[in-house]
Amino acid sequence: MAQNIDLKPYVALIQAELDLVVSTLREKGAKRFGKALGIAGAAIALTYLGLYAPPKKKSARLQSEINAARTLSEFAVQYKDLRDQLASSYAQLPLMSDKEMFLSNAVIDSLKAEGLTPEVFQPVREQEQAGLIFQASNIAMPVRFSEFYSWLIRLEGAKPLMHLQSVDLTKKSDAVGMNAVQAEIVTVIPKRRFN
Repeated sequence: MAQNIDLKPYVALIQAELDLVVSTLREKGAKRFGKALGIAGAAIALTYLGLYAPPKKKSARLQSEINAARTLSEFAVQYKDLRDQLASSYAQLPLMSDKEMFLSNAVIDSLKAEGLTPEVFQPVREQEQAGLIFQASNIAMPVRFSEFYSWLIRLEGAKPLMHLQSVDLTKKSDAVGMNAVQAEIVTVIPKRRFN
């Protein structure tokens, strides 16, 4: 239970002591107490420099180290998140061991699954850039729009990833309901993966 403390007697006591010191200095003169005041001032200065200043410097240095560690921790979390996102993206791409035949086989499988036969199927072209191998192949075929749409959905949803880089769909004038499709299918194979 909290008690009310009356501070008036303490304030009166401090006031009386200050009045005594001031009256003594007036009566005797400041010269007489100069040496004592100088020693007291020096003691206060030495106490400040010896006891307060070193911990203050150490505290500032420690706070600086804490701030640096906090910043490093934030960047480490951000780096880990970005690395995990990159690793997740790379996990959806073909493996380097499948480089030779992945794109050709995947396109052929997707065409067979939809019952489509290309008139033109160009060999896979490769280009390496920044640790990634970009593979592309072109095909051309006659197709109904519904067949093309179904094949497009299958191709774009394939795992590992591949997609249509470009598509040219034109109506064939000689066959009703048929279209001529020319498409470029691409994939990316990372030379190095992140764990």
